[in-house]
Amino acid sequence: MFDVQAIESLFYLLVPLLYGAGAVATGFATKPNNLLVRSLTFKLAFVSAVAAAITSWLWPVAGVWFSHGPLASIMLLLITLLGMVLGRFSERYLAGDPGQRSFMVWLQVILASVAFIAITNHLLVFLISWIAISISLHQLLMFFPDRPRAALAAHKKFIFARIAELCLGAGFLLLYVQYDTPFIDRILAQVSASPELPAAAHAAAILMAAAALFKCAQMPFHGWLIQVVESPTPVSALLHAGVVNLGGFLMILMAPLIVQASAAQWLLLLVAGPTAVFASLVMMTRISIKVKLAWSTCAQMGWMLVECALGLYELALLHLVAHSAYKAHTFLNAGNTVELSMKKRLVAINEPGPRQWLTAASFAALFMLPTIFLANESAPADLFSWVVPGIALTILLSEFLSASGGVLTLGRGLLLGAVFWALYWLQKTFFGLVLTPPHSQAGLEAVGFVVVLIALLVRGYYQIRYHRFTSAGARLYRFLFAAGYLDEWSTRLTLKIWPAKLPDVVRPRAMVSVSSTSGSRESA
Repeated sequence: MFDVQAIESLFYLLVPLLYGAGAVATGFATKPNNLLVRSLTFKLAFVSAVAAAITSWLWPVAGVWFSHGPLASIMLLLITLLGMVLGRFSERYLAGDPGQRSFMVWLQVILASVAFIAITNHLLVFLISWIAISISLHQLLMFFPDRPRAALAAHKKFIFARIAELCLGAGFLLLYVQYDTPFIDRILAQVSASPELPAAAHAAAILMAAAALFKCAQMPFHGWLIQVVESPTPVSALLHAGVVNLGGFLMILMAPLIVQASAAQWLLLLVAGPTAVFASLVMMTRISIKVKLAWSTCAQMGWMLVECALGLYELALLHLVAHSAYKAHTFLNAGNTVELSMKKRLVAINEPGPRQWLTAASFAALFMLPTIFLANESAPADLFSWVVPGIALTILLSEFLSASGGVLTLGRGLLLGAVFWALYWLQKTFFGLVLTPPHSQAGLEAVGFVVVLIALLVRGYYQIRYHRFTSAGARLYRFLFAAGYLDEWSTRLTLKIWPAKLPDVVRPRAMVSVSSTSGSRESA
């Protein structure tokens, strides 16, 4: 008779151990251009994640040090898939660069640390892994140490990361003292069983919400996320597709605690909500593809934290997975995105007329109407699940109608509607089973606050999109282009508190010769 729990623990633990072994093997390799070992590491880690997911699904058992469950399996599959793609891309992208070996070492250290966060059930292991990710990422952000903007971004990120770690560590300490256990599942079980949240646990929830806000680069501490595009493209993809999402994962993991801490929920709403709206509008003023994507990440992290604040954790998990896959693709495909963006600039923007807006709204309502009846009437936050997609679908269809014929628009509308329903089913059915027990949702006040934010976003989008050259549009555009000077204020304050000597000369980077084997793979 075999021990199912031991086998599952082995599969879960294999993922970070493989990345760690790959980092050691890469660091001590005698032939830097021999990519066999590290290629196998990424592939074997993905296979181990698949095995862990299958065994966890077929034989669900409770772990002690490791979290054996669907949430851990989803995160492991996401991490290892992204790791495999990023590892393969980096082999070619950095071929001939003298820092390639160091890059691959730190990449695998980060992946190992993220995997530990995904599977651990222990507060101390979670905190140590969180710190290890930040320190390792700092090494990658300084891949080009002579670039002033890269050094400044890394400096600001280093300071904000330390603040987030202090908040997280203090929150974990309060939880340990209050519940007398370091194991996360036991803490959450006591939280769920208690009718009222103790003061220490409430303070811990606030501290963890603050840590999530810092980790997700919410305003005004967002500038480093925009400036890290100075680092190599795989670093940007790793950061935007994976590391920056950890704040959202922390909120999803601690959902039973967060839903009982109203102060923590409102902290998320009051910081992440305005950040999401402002960053979404600032993104419309950017020309650089990577900078635009960085602002998009800032906005998406804000919306994900808003979903957590509203108690829509299934939607937040779907958002996390979808955003990770989307941002990894867009950053690694940035070259083609530039060409596509240039083609779009050649197309004239026609403002939809009243008839087109009415047609688009009617068509979108047909798709949203069944969702209204499926929504939980006692949970006002469920409105978020269909109002926002309905608004987005209306805007898209109105623009399609103004740019093309009705038949083409009908086909696009049907496709977008099908995508919406597929995601809605995935959120409600699959992710609803992953996140158990069900969590309570925010009340009318929180929902009303979010509705106001969405109205401001739609109004700002309409002004910038169609009336940019009016007097009001020009003023708004200038303000958004400067991003309210929030990063300049944050940078001055940061350098005043903790000064940093930045490089003033950018030196040409030496290159190393690439072996014929690597060269043949490069041309493949």
